[in-house]
Amino acid sequence: MTHASELVRHARELISSQYALPGSTSDEIVPRRALSSAYYGLFHRLTTAGSMPFAAGGEPLRFQAARAFSHTAMRKVCDAYVRSPARPFPPGLEKLIPAPPDKRLIGIALAFARLQEGRHSADYDLSTAIEPRYAAGLVSLAETALADFDAIQSLPETVVFLAALLLADRWTRRG
Repeated sequence: MTHASELVRHARELISSQYALPGSTSDEIVPRRALSSAYYGLFHRLTTAGSMPFAAGGEPLRFQAARAFSHTAMRKVCDAYVRSPARPFPPGLEKLIPAPPDKRLIGIALAFARLQEGRHSADYDLSTAIEPRYAAGLVSLAETALADFDAIQSLPETVVFLAALLLADRWTRRG
C-alpha cells in the first residue's frame, strides 16, 4: 500500500514546490498533476485494500480483482455514503450498512467524490484554470482520507464499504 501513500506524498511535494508559485511556467501543470496524483493515491489505496480478500488465490488473482473496480461504480457508492443521513442506501446495500455509517467512512467517500471531480477538471477540462490553493485543499483531503482509512480499515463496516465499491452495482440488480 506504499504506492498509494507515495502518490499522495508526491502530490503534496508538487503543490508545495517552487513550481507551483504563481507566474511560473508550470503554473497550470503542477496543480493538475497534483490533483491527479492525489486522486489516484486514494483510488489505489481503496482498490488494493478491496482486493486483499483475493490474495489467498495468489497475486495474479488479487491484481485482476483490483482491476475490476470501476471509477464510476465507486463514485456511486461514495455518493450514497455522503447522502446517507438524508436518503437510504440503494436496495441490497442498505441491510449491510449500519445507520448511520461511521463518519470517517463518510469523509473518505466525500474525499473520493471531490477528488474525482477535481481530477476530471484537471485532466479533461483544459478550459478551466486549476488554482494551486484549490489543488492544495484537495491534496489535504486525500491525506486525511488515507489517514482515516488506515485507522479504520480493519473494521467490519469498512470491509462492507470496500466490498460495496467493487460489487454494489451487482447487488442492486434484480434477477
